[in-house]
Amino acid sequence: MILDLTTLYLVSALVTGTSGVLFLLDMRGRPDPALRWWGVAFLCAISPALIYAVAAQRTEFLVLNPFGNGFVVAGSALLWVGARSFNKRRTQLAMWLVPVALTIGLPFVLDHPLQTWSGFPLLAGWVVVFNSLAAYECLRAPAPRLRNSAVLAGAWALGAAFYAMRLAAFLLYGPDDPGFAVPFGSEATTVAVLMLIVVSSFSMVALGKEVSERALQEAASRDGLTGALNRATFTRLAETELAQGALNGAPVAVLLLDLDHFKRINDTHGHAIGDAVLVGVAAAMARSIGPRDLFCRYGGEEFAVLLPGASSELAHVVAERMLRAVRSIAVGTPEGLLRPTTSIGIAAGRSGATDLTTMLREADIALYRAKSGGRNRAMGAGRDDGTTRAMLA
Repeated sequence: MILDLTTLYLVSALVTGTSGVLFLLDMRGRPDPALRWWGVAFLCAISPALIYAVAAQRTEFLVLNPFGNGFVVAGSALLWVGARSFNKRRTQLAMWLVPVALTIGLPFVLDHPLQTWSGFPLLAGWVVVFNSLAAYECLRAPAPRLRNSAVLAGAWALGAAFYAMRLAAFLLYGPDDPGFAVPFGSEATTVAVLMLIVVSSFSMVALGKEVSERALQEAASRDGLTGALNRATFTRLAETELAQGALNGAPVAVLLLDLDHFKRINDTHGHAIGDAVLVGVAAAMARSIGPRDLFCRYGGEEFAVLLPGASSELAHVVAERMLRAVRSIAVGTPEGLLRPTTSIGIAAGRSGATDLTTMLREADIALYRAKSGGRNRAMGAGRDDGTTRAMLA
């Protein structure tokens, strides 16, 4: 069976529209704005096939072709905008609207009269650029990369490669030569693009589900107020780190932190101010540690930190950095600025020679000594690192 080009256009619009509607229905209520950009990209992808189908009927309708080209570029550009949004990067409207406007407007300036392929090199060039950028954004997504993000990167990279070859064949042979018309003509391109749209739509839906699942997992592993790991997740990840470090006897340290006079803060200023202090302290402490370190709200106003690979000396350096960071916090109250402080207990050892429970117990003993010694300081457990290190205001 041979389908004429108009029929292919209409089938493409029908399938694209159906995929787009299903995608938009599925993504309702999902948190990531990237999904909304991709939903708009689907709406843009419906229009070109319908416009091209109408323009193919009569010569005077060729003025519609540049608008179809503009929708193609807009759909491709919005894939990139959505991918950037997925990576928490904003995109200025001009970065994609200007290429769309040029794609629509330049053929009216350069071609008199308009032909079937007027503006095609500009269309193909922008599709190559935006599809390539969208694929790159998917690949540079922060770890751990979602599985369907890689699938989308592959699909969009294939789309960019197809249009790059199509543009090269167009410039080399011209639109009427079999070298272009057979592999890259409108019929072949409509089928190829339709396949990419179907793959992309399923992958986008699956990616949306992955995003929701990750959000649920994140919510289950984080403290709702401070954003730090919760105690259960910290314990699980810390025990895994200790087990891995035991293979080579790597050093490890645990810090236990407790805000000084926190009950007095709540009693004097109220729980809203107390919560603001907890949030500020958690943020300051999180900035004081490295990407491999684990940080949790251990309970109430108490926090715990695991420093894989850290010696006793390095643990004291990190603890003093945290003391300074907490002292730099200022929380506004009706009575003036409130500047909290914290006390820190440190336990250091070697993975495989100790366990998390023991280290936390030793850090808790050191924390008690730090509070008994005047607060706003860090103290270590054991003979080798029991020196008091005060950070006086």
